Amino acid sequence: MQQPVLGYWSLRETFGTGERTASMDEDNSARAQEGKEVSDRPTFGARSRTVGRWNKVRQWVLLNGNRMVVAGGLLVSLLVAYTGLELVGFTAVQEFSALSTAFGALVSGNVTLITVVLSINQLVLSRALGGVSGIEDNIEGVGDYRERVRRETDQEVMPEEPAAFLEMLLRSTREEATRVHRIMLDADDRDLQEDVENLTDRLTDHIDNVIRLLDQSDTGVFGALASTLSTNYAQELNAVRRIQVRYESQLSEDGAEALENITRRIKDVDIARQYFKTMYIKEELSYFSRVLLYVGVPAQFITVAALIAMSKSGSSLSGLPVTLPLLAPVIVTVAFAPLAMLFSFVIRVATVAQNTISPAQFTTPEDES
Repeated sequence: MQQPVLGYWSLRETFGTGERTASMDEDNSARAQEGKEVSDRPTFGARSRTVGRWNKVRQWVLLNGNRMVVAGGLLVSLLVAYTGLELVGFTAVQEFSALSTAFGALVSGNVTLITVVLSINQLVLSRALGGVSGIEDNIEGVGDYRERVRRETDQEVMPEEPAAFLEMLLRSTREEATRVHRIMLDADDRDLQEDVENLTDRLTDHIDNVIRLLDQSDTGVFGALASTLSTNYAQELNAVRRIQVRYESQLSEDGAEALENITRRIKDVDIARQYFKTMYIKEELSYFSRVLLYVGVPAQFITVAALIAMSKSGSSLSGLPVTLPLLAPVIVTVAFAPLAMLFSFVIRVATVAQNTISPAQFTTPEDES
C-alpha cells in the first residue's frame, strides 16, 4: 500500500493568506469607490481548508503517515498512559475480577468490531462486483472519458498513471489560462484585463503548486488524490462565467474558446479526482480488511489467554504468576490493537471523503474555512 510524501495543507502556506487578504481588501475598496459591485469580483476558490500551526503533525496523522505507524503510535501512547496510571496506583491491580471483566468486555467488543467492520467493507466493495453489462458500461465510460480528454488536449496517448494523467490535465488548463491572459493584454477595457488577470494569475499559481506536489508523490491513486484535496474550483468556474457574460461583446473568438477550454479542463480535473477517490476507497478498504484480520486474531488470542489465566485464580492474587500484574498494561494495549487500526484507517478515509465532498460546481462553508 503506497504512502504519499506530500501534503495539501502546504498549499495554504504557499498562497500567503495574509498578503492575499490584504490585497483583496484593497482591491474591493477601490472597486467599491468606483461604484462596482464587490461581490462580482473574481475570487479565489482553489485553496486549502485547514489552518493551524500544527499542520505538519496533523497532516501526517490524517494523510501522509503510514497507517501501521499511526496505529502503533496510538498503541504506544495507550501503553505509556496505562503504565503511568498504574505506577501512581490509579489502575493498580488489587482484585483481578475487575480486570477480568474488562478483558471480557474487550474480547466481545473486538469480535463485534471486526465482524461489523468487515461486513461494512464487504458491502462497499460489493459495488465493484456486477454483471457483464455493468462492468462493460464502467469500462466504456472510463474509456470514453480518456479518449475525449485526449482529443481535447491534443495528446497522442493518455498516461495510464493517475498522477501523470492529472498532471497532463492541469498543464492543459494552465496553457489555456496563459492563452487567455495573453489574448486579453490588448483589450481596451481595463476592467476586463484586471478580471482576467486575477483569474489567470491565481489559477496558474495554484496549478503550479499542485504539479509540484504531484512531482513529490508516487504514481499511485492516493498520491494523485492527495495532491488535489486542497482544490475547489467552484469560484474559478463562476469567475470564468462572469467574464463570459459581462464582457461577451468584447471577447475575441480565441479568448472565448480559451475560456470554454478552461471550464472543460476544470470539470475534467474534478471528474478525475472523484474517480480516483472511488478507486482509493476501494483499495484502502480492501487493505484495511486484511490488516484488521492480521491484527485482530492475535489480539483476541492473547486477550482470551490472559482472561483464562485470571479466571483460574478466582479473585485472589496468590494463584497468579507474579509477572502477570506487570503484564496488564501490555495485555490492555494488545486488546486495543483492532480499535487502533480502525482509527488509523478510517480517519484517513474520512479526511479524503470530507475534502472531496463538493463537486466543482458547488462549494461549502467548510471548503472556504
